[in-house]
Amino acid sequence: MIEIPLEAIPNQALSVTIEESFFEIHLQTLDNGAVAVSIQRDTEPVILGVRAMPNRRIIPYRNLEGGSGNFFFLCPNGSYPAYEGFGTRYRLLYANDAELEGANIDG
Repeated sequence: MIEIPLEAIPNQALSVTIEESFFEIHLQTLDNGAVAVSIQRDTEPVILGVRAMPNRRIIPYRNLEGGSGNFFFLCPNGSYPAYEGFGTRYRLLYANDAELEGANIDG
């Protein structure tokens, strides 16, 4: 698994290359405190403004390329991710398909 470094700020954009794909990730904190996630892979939108859920795959199955793995927020006790805990309490991870099989992450 790969941890994507986050800062404890409400809105941020970052990029990372994983398994020969270039990902741009945008995190936006909404007025109600929820976190919306947008991801582009190699400049193509994959998801736009999807609510971050605890311990769930971020990219829906229909948007995945075969064998590409997925991102998820690792959250203690099923709490929803909030920017104040980014990088400490709430961690953004990427796992390949084999790692996802063994993880306790909902699909």
